[in-house]
Amino acid sequence: MRIGLIGFGTIGKAVARAVKGGVAGDAEIITVLVRDVRKINSSDAGLLHGRITTDPDEFFSADIQVVVEAAGHSALRQYAERALRSGRDMLAISVGAFADEFLLSSIKLAAKESNRKLLVPSGALGGLDAISAAAVGALEEVALVVRKPPAAWIGTPAQDVASRATDELICFYEGPARDAVTAFPQNVNVLAALSLAGIGFDRTSVKMCVDPIVKHNTFELLAHGEFGEIRLELKNNPYPENPKTGYLVVMSLIKAIHRLEDPIIVGF
Repeated sequence: MRIGLIGFGTIGKAVARAVKGGVAGDAEIITVLVRDVRKINSSDAGLLHGRITTDPDEFFSADIQVVVEAAGHSALRQYAERALRSGRDMLAISVGAFADEFLLSSIKLAAKESNRKLLVPSGALGGLDAISAAAVGALEEVALVVRKPPAAWIGTPAQDVASRATDELICFYEGPARDAVTAFPQNVNVLAALSLAGIGFDRTSVKMCVDPIVKHNTFELLAHGEFGEIRLELKNNPYPENPKTGYLVVMSLIKAIHRLEDPIIVGF
């Protein structure tokens, strides 16, 4: 499987290491699209056999089968439709961008007209398969409580709150998922995936907290409806290179690449 990778930050490098080590299946990174080649040192470049480029035209002219996005909301907005209309499927992690209804509609149209798919890994949260199944019937409530240590909120609009949370938990947002995803794009792609799987951005609710006691990025999921009830707590280790990213996010994307060629898929 020939991959075109967009982004070479924390997650992009982890994907490259997995591909090089054979953990992502029979895959090869043919080309990588970045904003600034100068930020890539020789050690990181050694993870790649393919070409690194800042030119989108060069990237999309390469002989690739699938595009993997690991570069943030702006990259997904800029390249998702082009990837689909170029005849490739796309794996995307920065799905918080889909809080923009116009973008979501345009991507759905591009996928339909191109007969391609935009695939969203489960990321940092378990239970998305159950939520999407439950949404086939009457799903009355989907709520998520997010508690992360102060370091996970540095560089976000909650940074000032995080600096004050030295002794006890501070919850700084409670409301619909759409507003949270827009305000905190670096932290709540998991919330966007949950919204897409279930009852949408406006009916999915979230409570977001800085918690100096926890050492994990912690998610508590509650959903109930015609199917019954789900209660799930997940404690993710932060990725060492970037505490805003959970280990499971990286693992989920690597697994998603692998399963593109798996002969049997469990949890579809």
